[in-house]
Amino acid sequence: MSRYISPVLYVLLMLVGCVAFISIAGVRVGIFEPLTGFSILRKSVFASLILSVLAILSLGICRKERNIASQRFFILVLTVSVVYSSMWIAFYIQKAGLPRINDVTTDTEMPPAFLNVNFIRMYNENDLAYDYDNAPIQHEHYQDIKPIFTKLKKDDVYKTVSALVEQRGWEVVAKYSQAGLLEATARTPIFGFRDDVIIRVMKVDEDTVRIDMRSCSRIGSGDYGLNAERVEAFMTDLSKSLVRSTMPKVNSAR
Repeated sequence: MSRYISPVLYVLLMLVGCVAFISIAGVRVGIFEPLTGFSILRKSVFASLILSVLAILSLGICRKERNIASQRFFILVLTVSVVYSSMWIAFYIQKAGLPRINDVTTDTEMPPAFLNVNFIRMYNENDLAYDYDNAPIQHEHYQDIKPIFTKLKKDDVYKTVSALVEQRGWEVVAKYSQAGLLEATARTPIFGFRDDVIIRVMKVDEDTVRIDMRSCSRIGSGDYGLNAERVEAFMTDLSKSLVRSTMPKVNSAR
């Protein structure tokens, strides 16, 4: 019996792998939209769970056979399918408690306003007007999203911001150094969802410069916390870079 079941499980395992690959690669190269790829990936997880059940049944049906190779193969199929489906289910459970917002900013009272990004978003993508109803939700769940204040010169801060954006490989949409604005587009790690970012550097008085950042998704009502993670990570790195800039340089020459 195992010699008939093994090829079937092998084909099903390959199909699940191919569907998972297509769902991600198809979005990355632009064959279909991210939401379509996400839907295909979700179906591959369900298929993987079914494959796990089939592998368990196969072990039970062929338990009397002394075909060690087939049993090991069934266990391999079971292990791979369980690990794959568990990985995505764990990701979903971890993110399920996050709020369904897709626009995060360090300034919820006067958020940075996009200029050029308005012209590259499609008609069916999210509006760039900030929804002030998101502010209390953000403050509750993402308390570390805050602006940065520094005593450095505005031009020096803007150069540091530009350098960090380039290091991250974000696509720069527009730069207004005099106004202290920088717009860019970032992509999520797996599916490559496009999220738009704006960073604002402005003087609040003669000695203090304030840096604000906003990140929002082009599609979807929720972002699984990715915009908040992006803002927090960037502002943390920026803060460290600004601190290094204020440290006195030691001349090692004697």
